[in-house]
Amino acid sequence: MNWSTVFAILIGFLGLDILIIFHELGHFFAARACGIRVQRLAFGLGPAIVKWQHGETEFRINIIPFGGATTMCGQDDLKRALQKKQKRIEDCEDGSIYAATPWHRIITYLSGPLANILFAVICFIIILLMPVLHVDMNPEIRLTADVPEYASLPCAAKDAGLESGDWIYSVGGKGVQSWEELEQELKICSDQAYVFIVTRRGLFTVSPVDGKFGLLPAETFTETVTPGKKFFQTLGPAFTEVGIQISTFSDAITGIFLGRNKVGETLGGSLSASEHVGAITRNSFSISFNTGIRVALYLLASVSISLGIANMLPITALDGGLILISVAEIIAGHTLHPKTYVVLQIAGLATVLILIPVLRIFL
Repeated sequence: MNWSTVFAILIGFLGLDILIIFHELGHFFAARACGIRVQRLAFGLGPAIVKWQHGETEFRINIIPFGGATTMCGQDDLKRALQKKQKRIEDCEDGSIYAATPWHRIITYLSGPLANILFAVICFIIILLMPVLHVDMNPEIRLTADVPEYASLPCAAKDAGLESGDWIYSVGGKGVQSWEELEQELKICSDQAYVFIVTRRGLFTVSPVDGKFGLLPAETFTETVTPGKKFFQTLGPAFTEVGIQISTFSDAITGIFLGRNKVGETLGGSLSASEHVGAITRNSFSISFNTGIRVALYLLASVSISLGIANMLPITALDGGLILISVAEIIAGHTLHPKTYVVLQIAGLATVLILIPVLRIFL
């Protein structure tokens, strides 16, 4: 494994960790706002390498830089209810999640995915604020007659008086500003008997031979910078892009359950982007710093939206499943039986543990 690969892996982990941190902070701040006490906020997995206490919450940075968890007060209430064989979780301590109203719990669970959506909005705003660097190949030419491997071929441009280093302004009366535009116009005019070409040195009449002019690019480039949008001009496009991606990913997920879409084709792009954020970003930085930042932000925004939507799936180990439980409690008018919570938690965790390897097989 070379250093370039290691660097790409580190960038990928860092990007995904940022998304998870935003997700967990969404839960943390929402819980605090709803009066739910957060016992522990952990970033990463495994034993802690750094931890500190602030107020009622222990903050931890764990040794494995992936994942995270927001542990809320209430586990002791559940254990006590199970030990006493209660039908409801009663006598909750202050700040317990089971003492909070179902609506407060819904807000707390929903805030993680919403934080991911907010992160994506911020990424798109930054992208739109950034100036855009355009690199165009100039319409400067080399004659094939001046290139040894092509010197034996006919060169209509040389016969007409053109020289290597000429900068072409127009072909057949149509202006060109880049080699791409020049190449397109030459192709359009290739079947004509003669073509007027204007350069810095004047007007030339070129008669293509077998549809060829004998021109190659000089491979010089011009860089132009388009200023970024002003802040308030970015809000509409940023929210629009987020809305489009949410709709697209949601429709794709729905299509899996309805049988319209294949699992591999639907999730392959998102998972591939998640796993290769580092490599794609590294390659983009090799083009330019501006391009690298824009590509990295776009990838992170897209993966963040996918993470937020995926967490809304109706699985009890995910936010979507926990929200459904809270909705059920609103309809029932009381909390669920303590054993039901345990069964749902185990079932949700088992579903996720089974689902991950199954998806890997499909993908």
